[in-house]
Amino acid sequence: MNTKLMTILAASILIGAVMSFSGCRPDDTITNGHDTTTVLIEEFPDTLVGVWETDTLSTSTDMLLIHQEHLDDIFFDYDSDVLSEDALRILMEDASYIMETEGFRVLLEGHCDERGTIDYNLALGENRGVAVYNYLVNYGVDTDRLEYVSYGKERPFDPAHTEQAWAHNRRAHFRVLPGN
Repeated sequence: MNTKLMTILAASILIGAVMSFSGCRPDDTITNGHDTTTVLIEEFPDTLVGVWETDTLSTSTDMLLIHQEHLDDIFFDYDSDVLSEDALRILMEDASYIMETEGFRVLLEGHCDERGTIDYNLALGENRGVAVYNYLVNYGVDTDRLEYVSYGKERPFDPAHTEQAWAHNRRAHFRVLPGN
């Protein structure tokens, strides 16, 4: 083949590839005249979701922050996964809010203070997350809206090495996620 024909063929292939990867989104994303294509924003995985509406990306961060502000953390005594009376009162309010409000899920993060081994604190953090999870499910929150994870002592809220800091770190934190 001559060089001119090869150049034309390569240019045709390149133009075809560019056109096939650009252009309109699929028609199945149009609902009631609005484009509802969901987009995950890479910089903030698990916290931000964007939705195309009339070719403008709008994020639901404001709503996630509002939901986050309505949910309070649960604190635990040293070396305990038992829900205190104060924790039960807070959990009733949290459960009511979750059940009354759609459009988000909750990740229950179990945390511990820095004392103890990594393995011990991971297990204790999981027990704390499970205690909160079980309470919320028994209260009536749908299991599809809840997840739990243990971070043990690896993600302290307060990095100081004091009794007050340790008390802040012994908690189950509610992290609001997009969904439902």
